[in-house]
Amino acid sequence: MYAAVKPLSKYLQFKSVHIYDAIFTLHSKVTVALLLACTFLLSSKQYFGDPIQCFGDKDMDYVHAFCWIYGAYVSDNVTVAPLRNGAGQCRPDAVSKVVPPENRHYITYYQWVVLVLLLESFVFYLPAFLWKIWEGGRLKHLCDDFHKMAVCKDKSRTQIRVLVKYFSSDYKETHFRYFVSYVFCEILNLSISILNFLLLDVFFGGFWGRYRDALLSLYNGDYNTWNIITMEVFPKCAKCEMYKGGPSGSSNIYDYLCLLPLNILNEKIFAFLWLWFILVAMLVALKFLYRLATVLYPGMRLQLLRARARFMPKTHLQVALRNCSFGDWFVLMRVGNNISPEIFRKLLEELYEAQSLTKIPPGADEI
Repeated sequence: MYAAVKPLSKYLQFKSVHIYDAIFTLHSKVTVALLLACTFLLSSKQYFGDPIQCFGDKDMDYVHAFCWIYGAYVSDNVTVAPLRNGAGQCRPDAVSKVVPPENRHYITYYQWVVLVLLLESFVFYLPAFLWKIWEGGRLKHLCDDFHKMAVCKDKSRTQIRVLVKYFSSDYKETHFRYFVSYVFCEILNLSISILNFLLLDVFFGGFWGRYRDALLSLYNGDYNTWNIITMEVFPKCAKCEMYKGGPSGSSNIYDYLCLLPLNILNEKIFAFLWLWFILVAMLVALKFLYRLATVLYPGMRLQLLRARARFMPKTHLQVALRNCSFGDWFVLMRVGNNISPEIFRKLLEELYEAQSLTKIPPGADEI
């Protein structure tokens, strides 16, 4: 099983320069890896067998294909009767009765689970893909040398002077576009998290919002209630009807009892994804509130930089940043997250010395 998801390990390897923060990484990279892992597992027949298996005497390959393509169905008898014994077994006597068409509930989602998970992985990766393009390797250009020359103090000081010259130059418009692009990706993350819940609720016919009750019953050890709730959307057995032409030309109806073995895995995968999506959505929402706070409160931006710089004297930090716009602050914070606090403090001290020798221009921007 590990061989099926092994290629994803390279996707999650840590890089020397991080262009995403931790929450962005959870939303757009770890979530994608989880969705792809679930996709690989559900599409691997060698681990979980065929997605549908029906009972019959002959032409079973055709029967399996027919029931898979046209869909099996369940009724109240199929979903409730097997659960009265508390074990969730599929009883043939529970599905032997003729089910009127108006009482049939066709399992239309079953064939689409793998494709939906794959589509979700592409959608969740979209913000990371866009940011990687818009970022253009700026952070790698600014910070990568610090990781290559960690033991060489002379080269490190030279690179710090290069950064001081960079942040002393006028890149305010460029840095502002850099910041706006990142915030747009964060808003896209939040929008995807909310839209994902709504679409999955439609996909499962309103069941997605009820997963909370199923998980609470599982937490309380009430496995019978867990089975009753999950079997409404993830039945383990269903019925399938097929029409064949008889010798006289009239149609004969053949009905089959079919097992849906992947639903044993589906109910657990989507239970985990329900918790994961809620956790990620909450973190993304909190990160968006944090971003609003940094935009509205300049003092907060100053304190964040000061904490990153090992509590550099506040007056020195204010001088170092007196010509620093909001976009400059954002890029400076991203640089600080990719180098050690000691080197970052040296950078700000060098910036303080450079600004101390410069007269304050009229109308200078401040963070």
